[in-house]
Amino acid sequence: MIGLSANRNDIKAIFFDAGGTLLHLDSSCIRDLLRKMLNIDISLAKFRFAQSLAMSRVAELVAAGAGSTEQLKREFYLTLLPETGVSKEQLIDAVDCAFKLAREEMLWRTTEKGTAQVLNELKTAGYILAVVSNSDGRIESAFKQAGINGYFDFFIDSYNVGIEKPDPEIFRLATEKAMVAPEEAAYVGDLYWVDVVGAGNAGLLPILYDPFDFNEVSDCLTIRSLGELKTVLIRR
Repeated sequence: MIGLSANRNDIKAIFFDAGGTLLHLDSSCIRDLLRKMLNIDISLAKFRFAQSLAMSRVAELVAAGAGSTEQLKREFYLTLLPETGVSKEQLIDAVDCAFKLAREEMLWRTTEKGTAQVLNELKTAGYILAVVSNSDGRIESAFKQAGINGYFDFFIDSYNVGIEKPDPEIFRLATEKAMVAPEEAAYVGDLYWVDVVGAGNAGLLPILYDPFDFNEVSDCLTIRSLGELKTVLIRR
């Protein structure tokens, strides 16, 4: 089983994925844009579920080696928007609209209630905290917009280092920067084939964040809320 043999009492550093784990899409901004440009109303109540479903779809494509980065981003919105109420007839226009906005602004910039409290408790417990993300060079800026950048010791953005998850090397870069051994670090992410497999192959303890029980594989440690990290990892 991936990572379950690791001794959790030895964990000194916790690395996090960004989008879909700590940061979420600014759904209100996307709703307002689609209202203004296309007279489309999307459901914010369904947005969080739709976001996770779309991320899972992209992870499947990454695992299969299918699609360029551009195609994967479009597939994300092609999966997300119908779940929020966009009709088949309006889907392509809505995707184009959202995709254009995403190039102009970093839309992954909101957090769930309680995220800052969890990060503060982990920091207070003595863990090194960092972010390792497949992004476009804007990840640290996104965390500043979300107001939680101060909890982290460093950020690793795939665009800046030229390596993307699930390549184990990007996780090894994080352990080197944190000055810990791989077995002394945990990685928390929401995509099994990208986060769990990549971190596990690098020797870290992977923790899957799966609030909607999308993952059908049971060979990793799984949490359904960030608050569960306190009981899973905090030293006693």
